[in-house]
Amino acid sequence: MKLYNNIKTYIKYSLLVVIITMVSCSDNLDSKSFGEPVLEDFYTNPVRAEQALIATYSSLRELYGTNFWAVMGTDMVFGEIGTDDFIKGGRTAENNAPLFERDKWAISTTNPIMAELWKVSYKGILYANLVIENVPNITFDDTERKKEILAEAHFLRAFYYLNLVNSFGGVPIIDRPLGIGEYNVPRATKEASYTFIEDDLKIAIADLPSRLSQGSDYTGRADKGAALGMMMRVSLYQNKMSQVETYGNQLFALGFELTPDYSTIFEPEGEWNSGSLFEISFLSDATASGSGIPQRVSPNSNKGGGFVQARDGLRNEYEANDPRLDATLYFSDATYGTDWYVRKYAWAPYTKYEIPTTSRSKNSSNNVRIIRLADAYLMYAEAIYSTNPAEAIKYVNKVRTRARGTALPTVVPDLLGTLSGQPLLDAIYHERRVELAGEGFRFHDLVRTGRAEALLSPYGFVEGKHEVMPIPLDQVTLSEGVLEQNNY
Repeated sequence: MKLYNNIKTYIKYSLLVVIITMVSCSDNLDSKSFGEPVLEDFYTNPVRAEQALIATYSSLRELYGTNFWAVMGTDMVFGEIGTDDFIKGGRTAENNAPLFERDKWAISTTNPIMAELWKVSYKGILYANLVIENVPNITFDDTERKKEILAEAHFLRAFYYLNLVNSFGGVPIIDRPLGIGEYNVPRATKEASYTFIEDDLKIAIADLPSRLSQGSDYTGRADKGAALGMMMRVSLYQNKMSQVETYGNQLFALGFELTPDYSTIFEPEGEWNSGSLFEISFLSDATASGSGIPQRVSPNSNKGGGFVQARDGLRNEYEANDPRLDATLYFSDATYGTDWYVRKYAWAPYTKYEIPTTSRSKNSSNNVRIIRLADAYLMYAEAIYSTNPAEAIKYVNKVRTRARGTALPTVVPDLLGTLSGQPLLDAIYHERRVELAGEGFRFHDLVRTGRAEALLSPYGFVEGKHEVMPIPLDQVTLSEGVLEQNNY
């Protein structure tokens, strides 16, 4: 069962209650308290705690579904554009000015994508903080579920902060609901921001169960596998390779397995498959609970925006007969661009996901895949390639064997067991590029490995500037100088 089956029941009610209790008060309050939060009236029982947690998940729905500019700011759209893998695309070269800025690496401080990414992420952090502060005071008969609710909130807070750190570098760390007069919080360093994220994920790892040991009604929630996979990613982005190895070992012990057929991963039957560590679940119905990404990346001829079109360099990266090429990209003739689109978030006839017919064209049922086991295998291989090359090769070959499927061993052949050093590292880089193409990792991989300047400068990328985006100008202005701008 998708988590959004639960969200459909709770989301409108819980969001309404949380928002109202934050900005209004009862008619019985005296005048000096008018307008102050009355949160104690909401956080009174376990049902309310579950509703507050669902509200915390709702910012994922905004980031990847309902908020027009925030969806444009996802790693699957904004993050891919301007790399050596994808151009902006669209109807014309200038179509969609905020994405055009990214395509040309001329990003303005007033770009609405950055503004919405900042606002929605901090909204999710607020909801997480409300859960973390108030749920401990609620009496539960099921004390394990209480721990899980808090652990899920810590995971989600880490997720939203990682979204911010990846985009802006060090950001203001807000670990509780703020009172009046406390809102002007300066930026923490990038290192301190990562430490905060790690601390949240440690709580999530300790207290969350694995969905593999739970019933189907748990599907859709963050679990131990999601937290471990996220911790591996956070560690990789800091070059903490021994830490990647440690958390990888814990993850692999849980029993997740690569789903056998790569081509099914991004189809309806591939949702929450045996190799899926975390997804954002969506429904296409009258509640408008769908994803907005498929509309952005589908061709104009298929009711899409036509954005995120693949460069020749990405297509040429695939080895001969690699089945992942067809599972990742497809051709559709257009008036502008390269005509090669991302199949992973496509509609019919390019996948089995139907074009939405209810509410709006952005209301897609495609789940957004956030962490996959194959990604974890490749992170692990990269972490140990210099200390244990044989084991690194083993994990790369797990990914390549699955990619090959039922084809002959000469198709996507196993890496040779004698590979080591830079050739092995280059093989891992290659595997990440073709296995994860269109999923929003290429830019971050190039930045963290020091390859961005060499590979992206032909497109306008400037080292020392474009690794992060500008802090939204309206936030800098509101802070009266407390928020320091990046190099923009």
